Amino acid sequence: MVTTKFIATSHENGGETIALLREQPGGLFRRASSEMVPVSDWPRFAPQAGQASLALARVLDDESRISEEKDGIVLPPEIVAQLDEADAFALGLPPTTPLTLQLNSGGSLADGTIKVDTKWVRRGGLPVRADIAGARVREGGKVGRIPEPIYSAFQAALLVNAADDPDERRAAFADLRATLGDEIGAGIEADGFLERVRIAYAANFSLNAKTDHGRFDFDPVLFSRNASENADGDLVDEEEASLLTPQDNQHFQRRFKGQEGGRRSYLLSDGTLLFLDPLLGKALDIVRAKQTGSSPEKREFLRAPQRVLREELKLDAGGDDEAADRLFIETQQFSERVSGIEVWQKPVLPWIKPKPNSWLPEGFGLRIGDPPDARHVELAPGEAETLAGEVETAIASGKESIAWRDESIPATPATLQAARAIADLEHQITAESEEQSSERSEREAVDTFFLQVGENFEQLDYARLPRPEISAEVFQAPGLPEGLKSEPKPHQIEAFAWLTEAWQRRMPGVLLADDMGLGKTFQALLFLLWLRRSSAHPKPVLIVAPTGLLRNWQAELAQHIEADLMGPVVEAFGTNLRDFRLEAGSDIRGGTSRLDVSQWEEAGIVLTTYETMRDYHMSFARIPFAAIVYDEIQKLKNPASQMTRAAKALNGRLQIAMTGTPVENRLQDLWSIADTVYPGFLGSSREFENSFPAHDLERLGDLQQRLIEREEALPAFMLRRMKDEILTGLPEKTARKYPVEMPPAQAQAYDLVLARARALRESGEQGAMLKVLHMLRGTSLHPSPPRGITDINGYIDQSARLKKTFEILEEIEQRGEKALLFCEDLEMQAFLAMAIQDRFSLERRPMCISGKVAGHKRQDMVTAFQTSPTSFDVLILSPKAGGVGLTITAANNVIHLSRWWNPAVEDQATDRAYRIGQTRPVTIHIPMAVHPDEAIGPSSFDQRLDALMERKRSLSRGLLMPPESARDVDDLLSDVLDGRKTLSEEDAESAPSSILLSSDAQASDVENVAQEESDAESQIGPENTAHAASSSPAPVPLPTPVAVEPEPKPPVNAPQRPVLSVRTPVEAAEARTPSVQRVVYEQYGPRDWTIFEQFVREARINRLEIQDPYCCADEQARGRLLNFVNRFCELAAKLDEVQIVTFDADSVDKRMPETNGDQRADLENRWRNTIGSTALHLAQRSRRSRGDLHDRFVRAQLEDGDAVIWDLGRGIDGVMSAKWSCVVNAFHDKRSAGIGARGHRVQ
Repeated sequence: MVTTKFIATSHENGGETIALLREQPGGLFRRASSEMVPVSDWPRFAPQAGQASLALARVLDDESRISEEKDGIVLPPEIVAQLDEADAFALGLPPTTPLTLQLNSGGSLADGTIKVDTKWVRRGGLPVRADIAGARVREGGKVGRIPEPIYSAFQAALLVNAADDPDERRAAFADLRATLGDEIGAGIEADGFLERVRIAYAANFSLNAKTDHGRFDFDPVLFSRNASENADGDLVDEEEASLLTPQDNQHFQRRFKGQEGGRRSYLLSDGTLLFLDPLLGKALDIVRAKQTGSSPEKREFLRAPQRVLREELKLDAGGDDEAADRLFIETQQFSERVSGIEVWQKPVLPWIKPKPNSWLPEGFGLRIGDPPDARHVELAPGEAETLAGEVETAIASGKESIAWRDESIPATPATLQAARAIADLEHQITAESEEQSSERSEREAVDTFFLQVGENFEQLDYARLPRPEISAEVFQAPGLPEGLKSEPKPHQIEAFAWLTEAWQRRMPGVLLADDMGLGKTFQALLFLLWLRRSSAHPKPVLIVAPTGLLRNWQAELAQHIEADLMGPVVEAFGTNLRDFRLEAGSDIRGGTSRLDVSQWEEAGIVLTTYETMRDYHMSFARIPFAAIVYDEIQKLKNPASQMTRAAKALNGRLQIAMTGTPVENRLQDLWSIADTVYPGFLGSSREFENSFPAHDLERLGDLQQRLIEREEALPAFMLRRMKDEILTGLPEKTARKYPVEMPPAQAQAYDLVLARARALRESGEQGAMLKVLHMLRGTSLHPSPPRGITDINGYIDQSARLKKTFEILEEIEQRGEKALLFCEDLEMQAFLAMAIQDRFSLERRPMCISGKVAGHKRQDMVTAFQTSPTSFDVLILSPKAGGVGLTITAANNVIHLSRWWNPAVEDQATDRAYRIGQTRPVTIHIPMAVHPDEAIGPSSFDQRLDALMERKRSLSRGLLMPPESARDVDDLLSDVLDGRKTLSEEDAESAPSSILLSSDAQASDVENVAQEESDAESQIGPENTAHAASSSPAPVPLPTPVAVEPEPKPPVNAPQRPVLSVRTPVEAAEARTPSVQRVVYEQYGPRDWTIFEQFVREARINRLEIQDPYCCADEQARGRLLNFVNRFCELAAKLDEVQIVTFDADSVDKRMPETNGDQRADLENRWRNTIGSTALHLAQRSRRSRGDLHDRFVRAQLEDGDAVIWDLGRGIDGVMSAKWSCVVNAFHDKRSAGIGARGHRVQ
């Protein structure tokens, strides 16, 4: 019999070469043979377990380090170390080494001679000679695999010893300590210094800017080397990213101001050793010197700290343009504070003196300051441009003001912007005069100009100038421009007319909010072509889009417009920026324009990203663009973000916002978008918030009308059409929902999560309940993550959704169609790709698009999928990363395996396939896992989430999409846990449960999908109704110690009679789960220990884990903790180690001030006297940096592989003290895995 197996051999780069070996044993007339199977043939011959393990390895490979050779795949050691034992075994890797890594420190941190000796020892401490190659360790004739965290700790220790410079050595030692974490992991032994020392290593900084009655000051705020932009590409939040706690930061700042500079280390109040990177130390010397300067000097430093650092530290000498940007972190708080400082300066506004009976102004000028102290500086024709140049030069030179005709004019960005605005207005008026436009009124001529001088948050600081009455004559739309390669559809011609009227009526901006798939890009290009061809002196247009969509714009430009008609296309992003760079750095770092944009003036289109626009907005603002198009403008939904503020500084005659979802999360999204392109249209942020409450449907209707109705002779601000209202020619779209009964393993896991919910809910912490919601969501997809799989089909059969998904794919494959499959779990994506290839014998593994995939690669994948000659294919996507900006009409099936909370996101994902260009009917498939118990099934997570999404989706058709809110989460939790019915469900209670409604108005046909399914899969059968009808387990009576007895199960074949159940889903789950027991400790009542004793008496416990935020808060709490652990020691046959996770000293309120060191020393001293030799690992976590420890639980990992978990409603204090009532739920987990602890990675 021919067998195949994976084998692993050491690669020369330290990794592991994974190869597939096919062996044929010898027989009577043949010799034994073996051969390596080419990688291309692995899908046909490789064992399923190995394929699943390789899929997991690819998910772990964030940096694309896995390489492929002819007969094997090379895994880097970092990936090999992260695999668990089952996955490593499936790939032929050696077993985990039994050796322990011993770390011993020597030398001194203070003088930078610190070193770390590494030894490998057997159990008992006997040192051995070990040879290390990558993640392999060879000792004698035995080879083992080094797992995490041992591998990372070993590598970090080597880096400490390899560092030559004392500062580098201290930095490496700090990295080692961070790698070890709050606790020393299993398989690692560290000396007392390594275990106790707390190190903070600062590598960059920001400034906490302060102003008081015109006086300026600042203090440094420190960050680690990992500080960078956040996930949205915006500036970091100082409070979240700061290296030090608020208390330590204040301590450092006081000491910093009290010394003269040159210091490179500090001992903080809690015993933490703070070290400064050498370059940071030099920068802080400059900061300290600036702190002693005058208030104007301090203000100048705050305006451009990067420039000062670059000059004084000569950072550009090494050719590194970004050195100063990395050294100084511009945080959100710094940006806001410095903005506030700049606003303190005298405002400079343009003014226009009207000439009687003429539309031409008599003169222009600047107003400096506010009335009644304002000064007016009149400018002669042509002087505004000269003034702008002088002001820009002064700003670049660091001057505060310039002399102009015996006047002192502030050299500020506000002055520069005002002067440029006047110059642009002069040019515009001159051009219009030459074009015989004198019929226009004087007030209309200046209507195009508005100056953004405030944020419009609390009050309306800026808006367009007052608009004159405009003749209400019927607007005559111009004809379509010549040069189109595509014939626009009627709705696109309507959008063209709307845009041209907005242009001719001089509106500042508009919002094109058509439903996804109506061709917003083509509509914009249609207008931009007309704009260019109808202008005697066309100006360039700017298109700002997410990186992944820029290629899409170029593709549609080539598809719809004749070549060269739009003029030269400038790619102002990425590496192309070096062609325009005047000097190193970016605008927002240096405070001046850093790009040569003069050549853009002859361009037709300038393409850029939101990030580039933000970083170089001063350069972009120098160009008076004819139009600015913001594609997917929800990137500007945060009004306080740097991107939004930068966009408001740009200069465009007409600004076009484009998005299919004007409201994603909250109504303020819409306000921010509108205020960017049409300042003042919706008033100030506060006024908008008060006028349009999020859940007032009547006011939302008023807002809708405000957006879509004409105002006098002006066209509507927003144009929004839905596909089902416009595209009668699109094929039918049908949504099919499949309620499928959970298999036994999934239902059992769901029961356990529901049962745990009671204790977590009674803890009173909102964060704990959010965790329950995520556990329910994860379990509804699958009871366990896709790791260590030996049977692909068996794993699929454990999930209702997965099983139904593959049945749907089989039908799609039989029809020869393609499908999009949306799932945000990265590990599940990898498993699906492998399983689909295996199930359908595909030559190529289905591609996966997630947030890890670069924008240009996403488009390449889409193109490959679109043009693939195969009839059946599947493209797997994350709902958010793959749900925006991609056209994938080759697929006419969309499967939502896992669903995003917001229906707008799901609809965007669906419309990748259902859009212009789709010629076949589109079917949306939504498999839903339904619990088999009648008391739980209607309230299953999938059912309730679907009901919530449908309610919000139905509202969005007549109104704007209602925003997500905390109430949605609360309602969903109550629905799932308490079984609360919605009004619509009560009205439809008599309707058959199998009827499924289409989610789209066009797909009005009612489909009874459930009737097409087999009874065992889609109909909620009565086999478990007896469980639902039975009474829930009663609490343990007190004070008599009586164990909670599990409810007896009825015979498997016993006839079941449906019985009306009045239990909540939680109560029903407790009745179904004999392994779950519960006790209620009354306030001031006795504490019965049966719920603990029955599981641990004479048990052999490898590890006892305790998580309680306040179990070490003071001496009394530590005493109760010791008594609790001591009871376990007395009951169990053995207890090897105890791991405690709790808040650190700074995170708890206490009468007697303590440091972390005080708490640790007291606990360890009393531990030795009370507990004895049982190992203690204490992890003290900061509430600020790690978040609240919502769960309070105890977990005993037994030697036989089982685990017992106790959820403690009030923590250790609730068990060991009668001061409060306390609920304890106990779970006997025979699968030796954490209940609901899925730990999936999403993106």
